[in-house]
Amino acid sequence: MSMHEGTPPIVVGVEPTDAGRLAVVWAADEAARRRLPLRLVHTLDWPTGAGRKLGTNANRQTWSERFRNAGTRTLDEARALVAARHPALVTDTALLDGAPISVLPGQARGAAMIVVGSRRLSAATELLATGSIATAVTAHAGCPVVVVREPEHTSADPRTIVVGVDGSRRSEPAVAYAFDEASRRGATIVAVHVRQPSTGLMAGLHTGEERREGRIRLAETLAGWSEKYPDVPVQREVVVGHPVKVLAGAGEHALEVVVGTRGHGGFMGMLLGSVSQGLIHHARCPLVIVPASGDENAPTRD
Repeated sequence: MSMHEGTPPIVVGVEPTDAGRLAVVWAADEAARRRLPLRLVHTLDWPTGAGRKLGTNANRQTWSERFRNAGTRTLDEARALVAARHPALVTDTALLDGAPISVLPGQARGAAMIVVGSRRLSAATELLATGSIATAVTAHAGCPVVVVREPEHTSADPRTIVVGVDGSRRSEPAVAYAFDEASRRGATIVAVHVRQPSTGLMAGLHTGEERREGRIRLAETLAGWSEKYPDVPVQREVVVGHPVKVLAGAGEHALEVVVGTRGHGGFMGMLLGSVSQGLIHHARCPLVIVPASGDENAPTRD
């Protein structure tokens, strides 16, 4: 594999769990598809008393040394997993001090994309663990963030990539990413526009009008993309319902679900009620969150 120095890598957060290994495998496959280097990052979240000696023998290994060595083994195991799967993939590792929520957002700078795993925990527990890590990375990253909660569904026919289209400019980078990825993978785009249902006395009276408005927004957002990617079939769906529930359901048999954000940084990027935040906990396949503003390091077609 030919690599140029300075090529933005795909960065993946590594942890010694099934979720962590699933994220490493996804990131390695994506790096191989895009001919990009892969960076494996493991963080050392030091607990209180990390420097205390184990016993009274000064020659015995300290707790902190064991902790650091365990982190090194985690990275070595991940690197071996990648090498077995993609022997020619250019890979490096980084063992960094700090909590994942504080370290990983900084790793997004200069990256093509950043990948994190997502454990299957209760909603409340995950919000305080992996969910918060993914939220923090997404809020500050200028590149796509991938949350691997479930494996991609490669056995479906046709293979699909679901993209959420809300009709605003912030969904355009997500659409661009989805078409590029679908072209690389020989997949069909399923472009989904979700209309929130009316409430109160007017509930159900404007469903037809809502769907017509949705079809117009889909047509406007997708205009030109089929011409740019004539090899990518496109299915268009307008659904009345809750965006998180609809997109999670659409991704049940998909390779991935792709959504945009409201922009990164500050309170808006951290909104817990956003579609991207909800999908971090409920997506049934890998979730790709694409920042609203462009980034020079975002993946582009070769």
